[in-house]
Amino acid sequence: MGFTPSEIDKMSLWEFMACRDGWNAAHGSEKDRIEAQEFSDESLREIGIEGF
Repeated sequence: MGFTPSEIDKMSLWEFMACRDGWNAAHGSEKDRIEAQEFSDESLREIGIEGF
């Protein structure tokens, strides 16, 4: 994430976890990829996504 050890020491646990969640959201965590695979072709068509 790019923090130095001293920067992490100054953070609360809440701040660090919020940074981690934001970093994962910005960089595509494994959880995001798994959820994206749960869409069926039919459900994608229903929301207007075509051409797959």
